[in-house]
Amino acid sequence: MGRRPKVLLIASPVREVIESKWTNVTQLFDIVTYDCKSTEEFKLRLQPDGEYSSIDAIVRTGWRNAGPFVDHIIFCADFVQYYPKSLRIICCTGHGHDLVNLNALTTAGIWYCNTPDCATEAVANTGLYLILAAYRYFSFAEDCARRGPWMRSRELGTIAIDPYGQILGIVGLGDIGLAVARKASLGLGMKIHYFNPRRKLEAEAALHEGATYHSSLESLLAVADCICLSCPYTPETHHMFSTTQFALAKKSGLRLVNVARGKIVHEKALIEALGSSQVIAWASDVHENEPEITPRLKSNYMTTLLPHIGVCSKSTWRNFEEKCLNSLEGFFYGTTAGQKPMGALNSVDYRARE
Repeated sequence: MGRRPKVLLIASPVREVIESKWTNVTQLFDIVTYDCKSTEEFKLRLQPDGEYSSIDAIVRTGWRNAGPFVDHIIFCADFVQYYPKSLRIICCTGHGHDLVNLNALTTAGIWYCNTPDCATEAVANTGLYLILAAYRYFSFAEDCARRGPWMRSRELGTIAIDPYGQILGIVGLGDIGLAVARKASLGLGMKIHYFNPRRKLEAEAALHEGATYHSSLESLLAVADCICLSCPYTPETHHMFSTTQFALAKKSGLRLVNVARGKIVHEKALIEALGSSQVIAWASDVHENEPEITPRLKSNYMTTLLPHIGVCSKSTWRNFEEKCLNSLEGFFYGTTAGQKPMGALNSVDYRARE
């Protein structure tokens, strides 16, 4: 290249800085810090002779849902047309990529890398908490303890049960889904069933009592006592759970847990299902229109609601930072420099940049 690669750094204030890694990175790359007040300013800086007109890489690190750039959704098609020809790779922390237009990046010849399996433990622990809360209605109990009256909590005696021996259906048996399944099986004594685009024999073998595969969501709904959503959000999974699916729940009612993405569940249909007892518990870290929460869910203390903090752990931030920087260094200086980088979600033909 004849010069050190120039990296545009977009850093959330919620992160875990690995000093040794950054010492090496600052020796290998020229770092430009993103401080745009708006996405329109970002576009201007990408223009020829602009501050970002010769960047080779973008690194977005830390918790994307925190800090001043939360609303700067800059990896979508609207922005790709402004990227300079020099830009070759984007390394972004996180598991999901629903705010990224991979097709537009691929067409432009730009690699996009995320950081898989970095928040698995944190999100799976959140999932386990939500499953237990869905059975024992702890949010209602805490409200009784904080606001009273104390004796109101005794209503739980007729509806709360323990999850031991219950069937937990996992929708999406990836890293997080498998971790939730393992914890629920070993810690809560639940029986694991799952729905996935394909059967995962290796994952089944990793569970001490195995798991039952369902090739359709309808089949899983027929037997599940509780379902935990841990699948990606895609056009195919948008409103995957709505009126039709809730009507297929067992007569005893469904407990539903979501650690995936809010728009997988149609919340208007969910409220109706809660009213008819097709769904008898809702425990979620994510919401259809977050950061807003549907008022009727928010005011219902029989639900458990978290503000999308499943990922929130220092161990996650450290994993994010390390994997993100490893992808960057490997692409420019690794043994296969210039080839497909670690964590890449797309395949790039460099002729697209010509």
